Amino acid sequence: MSFKRAEFIGYVWDVILFELAGRLGPNESYDVDMDDLAGCFEHIRQMYEDDNNDEELLEIPSDRYIVKYGMNQAQGIKDYILSLNRGSYAFFPYDVEVFDCNDYDDDDSYDDSSSDDDSYGYNGYYNEPSEATNYGDDYIILYGFYGHQIQEFLEWYAYSVPRDYHDEIAALIQGLRDDYWCNRGSGGTWETLPNGMRGATKLSANHNDNKRDRAARRQRDIEDAERRRREREEEEARREAERWEQERKWREEQERLAREQREREAREQREREAREQREREAREQAIWERNNRISKYMDSLQQSLMSSRDRDDDIESQRQALQDELQRHYGDRNLEVHLFGSFASGLSSKTSDADFTLYYFDWDVTELASALRRFGYQDVSAITNARVPIVSFYDPEHDVSCDINIDEPMGVINSKLIGTYRKIDDRFLTLWFAVRQIAKKHNILSGSTGYLSSYALTMMLIVFLQDVTSPAILPRLQQQDSHRMTHRDVDGWDCSFDRNWSNYRTYGSDNPKSVGQLLIDFCYHYGYTFGYASQEVNPCLGRIKNRSYNPPARSRRDRRPRDWPICVLDPFIIDRNVAGNCHRNAVDDIRQCFGNVYDALKISDINRAFRR
Repeated sequence: MSFKRAEFIGYVWDVILFELAGRLGPNESYDVDMDDLAGCFEHIRQMYEDDNNDEELLEIPSDRYIVKYGMNQAQGIKDYILSLNRGSYAFFPYDVEVFDCNDYDDDDSYDDSSSDDDSYGYNGYYNEPSEATNYGDDYIILYGFYGHQIQEFLEWYAYSVPRDYHDEIAALIQGLRDDYWCNRGSGGTWETLPNGMRGATKLSANHNDNKRDRAARRQRDIEDAERRRREREEEEARREAERWEQERKWREEQERLAREQREREAREQREREAREQREREAREQAIWERNNRISKYMDSLQQSLMSSRDRDDDIESQRQALQDELQRHYGDRNLEVHLFGSFASGLSSKTSDADFTLYYFDWDVTELASALRRFGYQDVSAITNARVPIVSFYDPEHDVSCDINIDEPMGVINSKLIGTYRKIDDRFLTLWFAVRQIAKKHNILSGSTGYLSSYALTMMLIVFLQDVTSPAILPRLQQQDSHRMTHRDVDGWDCSFDRNWSNYRTYGSDNPKSVGQLLIDFCYHYGYTFGYASQEVNPCLGRIKNRSYNPPARSRRDRRPRDWPICVLDPFIIDRNVAGNCHRNAVDDIRQCFGNVYDALKISDINRAFRR
């Protein structure tokens, strides 16, 4: 067997130091002099001589020379330690330093308390006990190993020392244990080596082969476990990645479906809005066309019914002529004839009667009737039992029927109020003729038979344009600032209102509705919305509100309140119901009339609405 001599001796040197220090505890130490170490190597040399081995294996190299060991060749060991390049192959965990006892002074004492009775070389480890240590010799100090250092050394030995050296070193160490140290050294069992020699088990090739195999198996097991762990982790990671990928795909699919749903909904919404827009435009177009047809019919109706400017001038001429005749007849220049009613308010039709009142007349209607007969008027009759006594007559010169009463200024003021409203917005007059024609055709325009009078119908229209339409088309002339009002009291009633209609030229411009649509709204309100039994039309306030006035007694003898199925108040005599003569059945007819007209106008059935 071929050995690299210096390398082999270096490994033997490390193992000998390990054996000597192996029985110490981690905090123990003891001294080994050079003669003892030289004895170890001398014993090894002797073992080789006995086996007829090459003595060159026992030569310890140094940098400059080779020293052969003998029992007293401690200097060679010292030189070896000082020259050994331990970094190339040695593993012994402590630096080995040579101490010379001659360096101590006589007065100095050396503390050998670390050496106990069991310390190697000084008490019972040779075949024969040795004397106490002679500190004149050179020595080294060995320290006990910690558990992990022992394992690290043996691991180093098993893996770093060439296998070819193991059995040789095991046999040498076991020989030192058996024949030189007479103990087990660092401990452990022995075994018979393949060459038949006894060797330290833990240093043998077989033991370390098994150790390496076990370590390899452990390493393989660890690697297999690590591989399996990695495979599990990779599998889990793969499954997790697949799960995340599935979730990602699911989320993307959900997002796609949601996006498609949103797009579909947005598309449907756009289509629905476009369809609704078209339908709305179609409805608006249909409504516009309907309202336009109704408005055109109302305009033509107004033109066909309204009296001409020439006729209005004739009525004014008639009033002046009548006043002149009465003044001449009675010789009283203070007598005044005033026009009121439809000709005074501007609501006259071609068939309207002329209404007059006579101021400062000291006689009754019978005397007035006699005077009118003498003037040549025809069909003169005095109605003395009416609430307001009147004289009816026909004027053949102007072809008009007339009524005249005595000293009734309230009618003149009412006519001026209505005329002011008429001038503010042109739609009022067109609406008036349409509403009056509907009421006439449906037989609800007759105050004398328990239905609506023209005056009551006018108040209903005015308040509708003040309170129901939005924005309002007519202002509340009786509710303006005091500096605008023309103040007048008649029989204790406040008859003040703003007579300057030019203040309100653009009042209704914010409401662009046509007369056709306004007529539909008027009929809907009085056909379906207005509370006939609980609400009142209040022209003074310009509002439709819950009733605020209780009906008066039926008569002086019958104190029960009158039956007011409908309440349309006078604008000045604020507790007077100008529709107080309407019967309950008549009110049902009025409601039904406006409801039916609304239904007809809604579908543009003008013939049914106006009963043409």
